[in-house]
Amino acid sequence: MPSESEVFGSAGAKPNGASGANANGGAQPGEAGAHGDGGSDDGGSAGASAASGGMVNGSAGKTGSGGTTGSSGTTGSSGRAGSSGTTGSGGRAGSSGATGSSGATGSSGAGGSAGFDPTTGLVAHFTFDEPSGAVAANAKDSTKNAKCVGTCTRPAGQIGLAFGVRNSVSPSDWIELPAGIFSGRSAITLSVWMRDLSTTRNEAPLLHFSAGTKEAIWLTPDDRNTQTSAAGAHLAGVHGGNSFVDLWSATPVLTDKAWHQLVFSWSAASIDFYIDGKSVGSTANPSALPSQLGSTSPNYLGRAPDDTSLALFGEMDDLRVYDRVLSAAQVALLNKVR
Repeated sequence: MPSESEVFGSAGAKPNGASGANANGGAQPGEAGAHGDGGSDDGGSAGASAASGGMVNGSAGKTGSGGTTGSSGTTGSSGRAGSSGTTGSGGRAGSSGATGSSGATGSSGAGGSAGFDPTTGLVAHFTFDEPSGAVAANAKDSTKNAKCVGTCTRPAGQIGLAFGVRNSVSPSDWIELPAGIFSGRSAITLSVWMRDLSTTRNEAPLLHFSAGTKEAIWLTPDDRNTQTSAAGAHLAGVHGGNSFVDLWSATPVLTDKAWHQLVFSWSAASIDFYIDGKSVGSTANPSALPSQLGSTSPNYLGRAPDDTSLALFGEMDDLRVYDRVLSAAQVALLNKVR
């Protein structure tokens, strides 16, 4: 299993912080080779562009082997000009190009996503790798661990081990997270892997965080809207009893018994919902911030606060909470961590 540093790398991109841009870092091909005109006004034997500074000698083409864009960054590792002089063997230009060997951005493109460290900004990280026992350790704060209530299984997960809950209808197994997981946060990103093992468990939440009935956010992998007949994954929340997010995604179908990563980011600017590294919905300018839910408790994985509601039959792995918004490019990279 590769480490996170092996997945993400560390080369010279600008770290993207809270919003980021493109994750693309691929090079564009260079333009061409020699374009020698031989016998130009300066008696030379080669082309129009340079490759090393000065007014000494050139030897080859119009644009060199590195091309307009380098091997990864906005400009790249070889620069704009090629390996040859303006005129020819006695010409004006030297042997180096207009742009140097590092380029304007670095090794992963304009968005700087290669500089993204998936551990930076983590305020909670539950790997669920414990082989036994009730505790699910918080790798970022051992005073705020989670616990299994009931009998959690320890199946192989997406990354290491996972915690499984095997509820029949009403909750008998679930994971209880520490209180106030969003307290004091004006921006967060939450990521969790899940495998829903039931094909008929409508309305069973993957997570439900609340502070009473009027302050809550929940994420249901398989839900159905009785008014619109919409079906699929559902991210919803209320503040002061009023809805501030209501996002649905019919694809992919999360009851296929495969592992899926569900992510949502939340700030004053927007709430963005992702499945398997791809955006599936967004709400601009929500009327609530994470901190405004208060010190939510209980915070559940696998059940709702109501004992009569359906409970999840499935598995959960690698829950992360960040104190900032991850960009779409960073969410796509996070999806590759194994």
